[in-house]
Amino acid sequence: MSATPDKKRGAVASSRRTAVGNQTARSAGTSSGASAQKIGIGHRVVAWLAHNQLVAVETLLTLLARPASSLLTWLVVAIALTLPGALWMSLTNVEQLSGNFQQSGRITLYLQSGTTTADGLALEQRIQQLGSVVETEYVSADQALAQFSEASGLSNALDMLSENPLPATILVEPPLGLPAEQLQRLLEQLESFQIVARAQLDMAWLERLRSILALGQRLIWVLGIMLALAILLVVGNTIRLSIAARVDEIRVIKLVGGTDAYVRRPFLYTGLWYGMVGGLLAWLMLIGCWLLLRNPVAELSSLYGSGFELQPLSASAALTLLLGAMLLGWLGAWWSVSRHLHEIEP
Repeated sequence: MSATPDKKRGAVASSRRTAVGNQTARSAGTSSGASAQKIGIGHRVVAWLAHNQLVAVETLLTLLARPASSLLTWLVVAIALTLPGALWMSLTNVEQLSGNFQQSGRITLYLQSGTTTADGLALEQRIQQLGSVVETEYVSADQALAQFSEASGLSNALDMLSENPLPATILVEPPLGLPAEQLQRLLEQLESFQIVARAQLDMAWLERLRSILALGQRLIWVLGIMLALAILLVVGNTIRLSIAARVDEIRVIKLVGGTDAYVRRPFLYTGLWYGMVGGLLAWLMLIGCWLLLRNPVAELSSLYGSGFELQPLSASAALTLLLGAMLLGWLGAWWSVSRHLHEIEP
């Protein structure tokens, strides 16, 4: 009978000790356990930059570790960029001949018979002061006859003439990019001078010239857009194969809390490296084409009495080509990852 109260008192004491022990443990855990801390924006930016640097180096080393497959993709990108780059370089060299094109589209002013050399030179100085004129040249009647005699080979027949049938002329070169309306107004203005008998301009040749240059520029844009789409598809398909080979790794990363941006980052850098190296190879190919064609073009131009020299792709154009290749590689990778990443769930 007396043991029952003793057991009750022991149970109460034991429960008190347990409660005190639990309270002590909780207080000890609060003082010595891990505490939550907020990471500042500066530390986050530093960590983000460090991870980007690490991923960029790792992806490049991964591509260099399998050179055969990487080289094939780089060559496809390089060839796709070389074609519009070659057209761009060709159009730039054609624009070097703008001086010859201007001479072909110049205005010829035939002066009235009996015009003195002083009057012709005075009119030339007056025309040269016009804002829509690039260059002028006065050709006297005697100079015109001498040039015609040398070019035609009829010097003996021309010597039999009692007087010079050719008038003095003034050659006027308008700017190459002058619109047709302004060119027509310039022609009418020149023809209105008192001692000018007639003004002649080959408008059809200038229109053909502008059409050829415009067609070349449009062809570069069309071909460039088509090949840019081809680069996007090639890089996108390559990245898709890389994603398929790393499905299990992506699932594990998502299971431990990795975000889509974290998973996407290596693939984006891979596409960037594809574009960058492909752009460098395209630039080297264009340099090789220039070296192969430089001497033949110089020999051909010398046969026609011209000092034309084939120029390579300018530094600004090469930089534009490289940056465009990097952008296309990044866009191709982003497009492929955006399509297939959401399909992989842990």
